Amino acid sequence: MVLEKLKHVPDPTYVQQAPLTEFISNLFTAAGMRPNEALLCAEVLVDADMNGIDTHGVCYNLDLHYLTGLMNGYIKAQPDVKVTYETPGTAVIDADQGMAMIASVKAMELAIEKAEKTGMASVAVKNSSHYGAAGYYARLALKHDMIGFSMSSGGGRVIIPMNARYPWMGTNPMAFAAPAGEEPPFVIDMASSMTSYGKVSIAQAFGVDIPEGWAQNADGKPVTDISKRSEAIGQPPLGGKYDTGAHKGTGIGIMADVLGGILPGERLSGMMMDNPKGGRFCHYFQATRIDGFRPADEFKSDMDEMLRAFRAQEPSLEAEGEVMYPGYPDSKYVTKRIEQGVPLPRHTVEYFKKMADTLNVEFSI
Repeated sequence: MVLEKLKHVPDPTYVQQAPLTEFISNLFTAAGMRPNEALLCAEVLVDADMNGIDTHGVCYNLDLHYLTGLMNGYIKAQPDVKVTYETPGTAVIDADQGMAMIASVKAMELAIEKAEKTGMASVAVKNSSHYGAAGYYARLALKHDMIGFSMSSGGGRVIIPMNARYPWMGTNPMAFAAPAGEEPPFVIDMASSMTSYGKVSIAQAFGVDIPEGWAQNADGKPVTDISKRSEAIGQPPLGGKYDTGAHKGTGIGIMADVLGGILPGERLSGMMMDNPKGGRFCHYFQATRIDGFRPADEFKSDMDEMLRAFRAQEPSLEAEGEVMYPGYPDSKYVTKRIEQGVPLPRHTVEYFKKMADTLNVEFSI
């Protein structure tokens, strides 16, 4: 399986969560961020690594989005993040072109605070940047016995709309998280494309060919030979073609545009490339009180029963592992990486050394 190949980092350097978070935070601070906000952003990114979501952790995105953006000025190091519109159950936050984690955590925490009073609340964020793994924000609701939901819109034009020739939409991800009692929570975190475009970058770094549907050239043909990655102009939506469900992936992407973009007054993802280097993003967050419907403990007990029944299904004869639901593998990665640390590829370690030298930060990992 290609996905499993991408999880096996060749000749890795293992780094524990705490020192990795501190080092990334120090890089952000040296790039001009306030220390507390730098630490928050580092925590969000390393959390993705701990959950096995390497495409949205520290290995690729500091160069692709964050440090590069801070140092080149298209991400503000010290943004003025503020609420610009508010009702008892809703709000809009302006991220002021800063690191998106700052406004996004603020938004989800505000949605949770409002939901405590109203039962359900939503907060949209505009004028933002890449916010990392969508699931992080949805999971913030779990410890409050709430259901969390998040979507993001914008960025580079990656998804080629159904029947179109060129990319227009961002990967426009969504995440939904529901708590359980003893079982790992149900957490679905997915792009509206066939896969995260970051996996294509990992495949290129590891020299692994990719499946059909991960990349497409200007003639509408799939790119699977990773040595020809430069020919790829984007990805088809989830489903690939209409007959195999491309309208569903397209629809999810447009949902993110509606909730994260049009609702707070931003533009659609394909219309937001005001900066060719970093793009522009907007987001949507929602929190729902479970006890607004019935006691939370009853809900979580029933979630346990359902998730156990799901995992107890007989596996396919061709299956290479156990039956799993979204969120279950993440919990396994957390346990594994608490013990072993986060595996960093050679090119990431070299990049970190280079940036530590550039920003006069101690290379402490």
